[in-house]
Amino acid sequence: MEPEKRTWMNGKVALQGAYGSDERGTFQVEGANVEDGRTLTATSLLYGETVFDGEVREVSVLMADLRGFTAFCERVTPHRMSRVLNQYLTAMVDVILGQQGRVQDFVGDGILGVFGAPGQDPDHAWHAARSALEMQVAIRRLVSRWEREGGTAFTLGVAVHTGAAFAGAVGSPKQQKYAVVGDPVNTVARLEELNRKLGTEIVISGDALALVQGRVDVHPRGFFSLRGRSHAVEVFELLGAEAALPQGPGPP
Repeated sequence: MEPEKRTWMNGKVALQGAYGSDERGTFQVEGANVEDGRTLTATSLLYGETVFDGEVREVSVLMADLRGFTAFCERVTPHRMSRVLNQYLTAMVDVILGQQGRVQDFVGDGILGVFGAPGQDPDHAWHAARSALEMQVAIRRLVSRWEREGGTAFTLGVAVHTGAAFAGAVGSPKQQKYAVVGDPVNTVARLEELNRKLGTEIVISGDALALVQGRVDVHPRGFFSLRGRSHAVEVFELLGAEAALPQGPGPP
C-alpha cells in the first residue's frame, strides 16, 4: 500500500520533499508517513531533536547549466535578469517534476535534479534521461521567445549519472534539509562540464545508460578522467529516446 501523503507544518527545519516547500514552512513529502505529528517513517526523521537517519540508495541525478547566462547578467538590469531566470527555472522544474523527480538545489542558473529519492522509483534512470531531453525542448521554446523580445540565445548543457548515494538530512541541528549527497552528485557536476569540451547538449554516464539501454539513442564519446575522481567514467552523448518527445519551438 502506498503511504499517505500529508502536510507537515514547521518553521525551523527546512525539509524539501518531492513537492518542495514554501516560505510559510509547509512541506508535502512524497513517500513518507507522518505519525503522531513527529516522525517521518520513510526517513526516520525525529522532529524536536532534529535527528534525520538517512539511507544509502541508488539514484539518478541530473545537472543542468544555462550557458551564456553569466555574460547576460552583466548586460541587463537585475530585474530583467530575474525575470528571465525565473522563466527558465519554471520551465525546467516543470519538466523534472513531470518525470517524478525533485529539484534539490538551484545554484545560480544551475539545477540539480534527483530521481529515486525520497520516493521509490525503479525507473529513475529513464525519468532522468527523459527529463534531460525534454529540458532541451523546453529551452528551445524559451530561446525562441526571448529572441523575439530581443534577448540572448542561450544554450543548455545537461548531464545524467546513476550511483549509490546517501539520502537523508544534511546541515546543522538548527537547520537541516533533505538531500542526496555523495559521489553521484559530484560526478554529475563534473560530467556536465564536459559538454563544453565535447560540444554536446546532453551527456549520460555508462552507469546510467546501463539502466536505459535500448530505450535511448546515444553516441559513445569515450572514457574521461574527471577532476577529483580516481577512476575514468565512460561517457555517451544522449541524442534521443524511443518515446516521442514534445516538439519545439511551438507557441510561446
